[in-house]
Amino acid sequence: LRRDTVNTQTFLEEAAKLERLLYCVAWSMLSNSDDCADAVQDALIKAWQKRDTLHDEERFKPWLMRILHNTCKDMLRRRKKVRFVSYEEQTLTVQPPEVPMPVDEAIERLQPEYRVLITLYNLGGFDMKDLASMFSVPVTTIKSRLTRAKKHLSLLLKQDEEEKAL
Repeated sequence: LRRDTVNTQTFLEEAAKLERLLYCVAWSMLSNSDDCADAVQDALIKAWQKRDTLHDEERFKPWLMRILHNTCKDMLRRRKKVRFVSYEEQTLTVQPPEVPMPVDEAIERLQPEYRVLITLYNLGGFDMKDLASMFSVPVTTIKSRLTRAKKHLSLLLKQDEEEKAL
């Protein structure tokens, strides 16, 4: 996908193949459908504008995911500055679920950096080398983060089971 070979049609085809994954990754970080749509759109615009920085066609997927990840991080930083809480949210009391917590629900309770790794690794099919490249860290760092993410996920599921047993 060099600059001279990336035309609008090629870019759109490659991005369309990743549409579902883009939304899943954005959701794993932002947990809001409107923000996810904005993040995906912004990431695609940035990718199109910076398409000349991609030198290897096989790296399109991790390259685009890295742009999306950075876009989501920027949105989270802005979100921390201003936090609006609706009246319903203030008065809502949370009832514990009566059935075991689904894995998807437990994943949503993980820290954002763990959610995105679990999503990219399990759903996106990225290997550890791709993730290391995407996040600009060594492969060993990705391994340890994935191990911690899985451990936290396991603890969440176990805690939910124990609460149900009481």
